[in-house]
Amino acid sequence: MKHFFYTLFGGLAAIVCGVICAYLISFTWHAVRPYIIHTASTTLSEVKTAFVSPDDGTSISGFTRTIRYTALEEEDILDAAAQALPRGADGKITSLAYLVKNLTRNTVAVQYNTDTVLPIASVTKLVTAIVARKLIDPTAHITLNREVLSTYGNTAGFRVGETFTARDMLYPLLMASSNDAAEAYAQFFVRKKFIQAMNDFTQSIGAYRTSFKDPSGLDGQNVSTANDLATILEWIRTSDPEIISITQLKSKTIRSHTFTNPTHFLSWSNYRGGKNGYTTEANRTAVQLFAVGASKDIYAVIILGSGARDSDMIKLLEKVK
Repeated sequence: MKHFFYTLFGGLAAIVCGVICAYLISFTWHAVRPYIIHTASTTLSEVKTAFVSPDDGTSISGFTRTIRYTALEEEDILDAAAQALPRGADGKITSLAYLVKNLTRNTVAVQYNTDTVLPIASVTKLVTAIVARKLIDPTAHITLNREVLSTYGNTAGFRVGETFTARDMLYPLLMASSNDAAEAYAQFFVRKKFIQAMNDFTQSIGAYRTSFKDPSGLDGQNVSTANDLATILEWIRTSDPEIISITQLKSKTIRSHTFTNPTHFLSWSNYRGGKNGYTTEANRTAVQLFAVGASKDIYAVIILGSGARDSDMIKLLEKVK
């Protein structure tokens, strides 16, 4: 009889323990399940993105995810158009205004509508860089807040709360054409005063038909002329050449960020830097420097309102070879 009660109570105890264990396992699973699913989903998504779509703006090496930004969406480089040259039958230039100027000798080689005022898109960022270097200590730390990162367009992979020095911010601004970087400079200084300083600067060097409403070029009222842009480019070349040097870099890594320059002319030995832009109002724009001829004279090539920027650039350069 005693053995019977031991067996009975032992069995009941085992059942109770089993129920308690099952309850604890169930409770634990429901608590951690969302996290596990989220982590697994994120990991699979990242792996899929990294290996199936490598142009998403990131790359993965081991357990490290690196943020990589290119301005391909904004720049929209026309591979087919460039590769088609010189097969184009009509040889027409699509730009609404253009200028090819020998800056070494201060002579004009080719020009069309050079005083026509047109939107300039992200070419604006050259002046943003000039003014930022004039007004902001290069060692100052600029923190990216939600207001800055809400700027339309790509965010260069920035995260809220990240901090960059004013000098380091030049790389995403000029290489990746980051609208966020432009806004970060303006808001750090006081946006209204920063934009006023941009306008004051262009007036001070004689670019009288140039004016700005924002620091990035998104605003269609950021306007200039081919002649004015040549004046601005020449000022940079002689007075602050570091700005141009940055635009000649293919990539730049700052901590977890690698900013990549999508300009195709980087592969040309005679390319000396510049800036492209694109908005609906402006179409494709560009200001570029090239060393041309045996004497390696520096030519500025300015393009505004282009439907085929790279094609137009090559056709204009062929006129001075």
